[in-house]
Amino acid sequence: MMPQELSNAAQTGRRLRAIFLPPMAWQPERDAFRDGAAPDPFELDRHLAVHGIDTTLIDPGRRPRNPLAGRGTVLESLDPMRALRVMLAERQADIVVSVFEGAALPIALLRRALLFRVPLVVWDLGLTETWPLRERILDQVVPRVDGVFVLSASQKTYVENRWHRQHGVEWLGHAVDVTFFQPQPANTADNIPLLSIGDDAGRDMPTLLAAMAGLHAKLLIKTSRLPENQILPANVSVLRDRISALALRGLYANCRIVVLALHPTLNASGVSAILEAGAMGRAMIVSDNPAIRDFIVPDETCLVVPCGDAIALRAAIDRLLREPDTCARLGANARRFIERTCSRSVLAARLASLLRQYAKPESP
Repeated sequence: MMPQELSNAAQTGRRLRAIFLPPMAWQPERDAFRDGAAPDPFELDRHLAVHGIDTTLIDPGRRPRNPLAGRGTVLESLDPMRALRVMLAERQADIVVSVFEGAALPIALLRRALLFRVPLVVWDLGLTETWPLRERILDQVVPRVDGVFVLSASQKTYVENRWHRQHGVEWLGHAVDVTFFQPQPANTADNIPLLSIGDDAGRDMPTLLAAMAGLHAKLLIKTSRLPENQILPANVSVLRDRISALALRGLYANCRIVVLALHPTLNASGVSAILEAGAMGRAMIVSDNPAIRDFIVPDETCLVVPCGDAIALRAAIDRLLREPDTCARLGANARRFIERTCSRSVLAARLASLLRQYAKPESP
């Protein structure tokens, strides 16, 4: 750490040690990382270190150590042996952070019996009202943990109301690597007028396809949510294959407008694409999903249309196709907004403050 960084960390108080428990193995991505080839998986750790937070990552185990490995992210994250390792060997940690709710469940249920007094918080929740297993896990975890850090203000309100938590639910937000995703010249040979990206259930593909019918512009959809036999308008093509981070960045760079048709969702559906496209300085059209309102400024960083309204979506697309100056303004504003509010350095400052707020008090 550089001297100035050490000075900054010292100003924040004593150094803390935070244990992070991801829902899936993160270390392989870190081991494979090559600078410039993908968003930097170590960037947040470095920023937290500047704020005096030292991080330790403990992935879920593999079989046979973790009997739930390979059975989906939710089950794999429950890893009982990892939970025991934390409660028996990490008693000197200052705080434990469960990324999503699964890793928190066995600790929340057993920590009193094992006299484990390290505070436990959850960073991000897989909110649902249609997945019984996940609902049961949430019902056990949310009332028992010391804090819940959510991505959006709408999630904060939902969690407070559903589980009657008046305290301990904090808005944290989300972030993007603004160095990897940044404005760059397009390859004119690969120019894409319209681009839509996303694989989660919050994407409203019927509305998007209906909006494209009759428009004189081509749309590329990067998604796995459309089946092979899906009937598409003549001006729509689909990319279903997995692609590298560099290829994804190239799609953003080579398009004029990013279109995100979204359903209203509890989770922040569309947030990653919004932050990536905004960081790349692309003009965006976004459905008004309440969970992503923290990450957009209507008519300043993007155009916003009602969810499920194909006519309004078509009109917004047609407008931006005819108004290159508006596209340039929205894209430039989006980049500035992302730098100011959603860079990893900004997120790290907020997260470090919350970790200090919830961490184990210093021993006298």
